[in-house]
Amino acid sequence: MCSDLSQATPLYAELADKLREDITAGVYKPGDQMPSEPTLCETTGYSRSTVRKALQLLVEEGYVTRSQGKGTFVSDVSGRASAVSGLTPSFLSYTESVRSLGGIPDTHTLDIRVVPPTAGLKEFFGITDENRLFEVTRLRSSDGEPICLETIWLPMLYADLTGRELDGSIYLALRERYAILPENGTKFIGICHANNRESFQLHVERDTPLLLIEDHVYDQRGRPLHVTKQVMRGDKHRYSMHIPSVEM
Repeated sequence: MCSDLSQATPLYAELADKLREDITAGVYKPGDQMPSEPTLCETTGYSRSTVRKALQLLVEEGYVTRSQGKGTFVSDVSGRASAVSGLTPSFLSYTESVRSLGGIPDTHTLDIRVVPPTAGLKEFFGITDENRLFEVTRLRSSDGEPICLETIWLPMLYADLTGRELDGSIYLALRERYAILPENGTKFIGICHANNRESFQLHVERDTPLLLIEDHVYDQRGRPLHVTKQVMRGDKHRYSMHIPSVEM
């Protein structure tokens, strides 16, 4: 059997697609417990690591939730669908957006630092000059080609997140380690021009126009959770969002 890396679509993504289809079709209903990892390995023929990655992807997408010591359960998919079909536009995550375009997403952590807050960060987090923030810089790619340079600022409460966790879904790590969920926030979209670092990391000429996206996000308790700045190549990636149809 070929390894995941040699496939046009990773094996875990193929399995996630099949499980997602089963959930959507009602084979597994909201509240149902999903088959265990050993059972899925036996019935599908995939390895344990592939099964684990597929289930993690479904967790990130909101199709299933994990309960420590109990198993994996199907989420209320109708709640997920309402975010798309309701009156509020629904932005796809970077991972979902890349996959919707047929690409294979990847994330690599470049830098982890403790930094003093800027004026804007002080205002959002409600902190002073004496406070510090946990800053993470990540390079996000599609099919091995750099697409997005991302910087995330988090409260020091989460400064013990590991490099392995930061290379994956930060929301998944926050959920599993701290029981913290993103609840709402504001997204700002604009244009910037590549500086020296962005030029080097994204393989573009200096001053190349880039898509600038900034998120200010609160957790389920209404507390400031993170600010994220994404600088993205518009020539290699389209930023996707669902817009509900509205009668005019």
